[in-house]
Amino acid sequence: MPAWLVYTLVGSRHLYGQVTYLVTMSEAVPTYAQEAYAILRSRFGSDSFPADYMSWFVSRSMVKKTLHTLEHAGWIRRVEKGSYVCKNADEIFKSMVEFRVPRLLDGAGMRYAYTEASAVEVWTDYSYIQRSWEHSPYFVRVLRSDLGRWVGYFRRHKMKVFTSRPELAMGEFVILKPSDGFPIVTHNGLPVDPLKSAVSYSEKHVHTFEYPLAYLEAKFKVKPNVEIDRRVLREASKAVV
Repeated sequence: MPAWLVYTLVGSRHLYGQVTYLVTMSEAVPTYAQEAYAILRSRFGSDSFPADYMSWFVSRSMVKKTLHTLEHAGWIRRVEKGSYVCKNADEIFKSMVEFRVPRLLDGAGMRYAYTEASAVEVWTDYSYIQRSWEHSPYFVRVLRSDLGRWVGYFRRHKMKVFTSRPELAMGEFVILKPSDGFPIVTHNGLPVDPLKSAVSYSEKHVHTFEYPLAYLEAKFKVKPNVEIDRRVLREASKAVV
């Protein structure tokens, strides 16, 4: 996002890096549309503007393309035929940091299950979260026969996707774990590896997953094959719902 646009939207130079980063969390809005939004927001604020306002500066076909792009991205909304209003910049920035992967998984129409660290998140009721805004991997088990379709699907939606092993990446990305077949159970409405798989994964990586393993012991009365610090177990027990 050009610096001058950030100054227009937020009026603060030190936020440039932050806002530029947030843009990468959702599908990119082209520069021409970003510039149009900055002009329209500066000119009309929260008041409505006519659809043909920009025809003074660009061709009618470009006006139509720009308005369509901004409306599809949720940066403007139609209030009546031939009239739009700009969304508040705060609303736009909030939508940019919403995680997209869960919605994409649900809409794919293919068999999948959260696995490995993502399965641990699900089974711990997100008491443990291994993701952040800066680094948000999703480990997803899929059928090997669907692997090519999954990769193509995420790429069409401009989502970073890796198979088997992740590479260095920022923001949201998916690591697909292909299998010839796999069991699926549901926890809190989400398809996930069985509980015993999440326990086994946590035991294998206990130095990182001691707290979630303690949570699983406290909630599901599992008996881990590794020792858990009693202080960690007491702390995890407080979070059990």
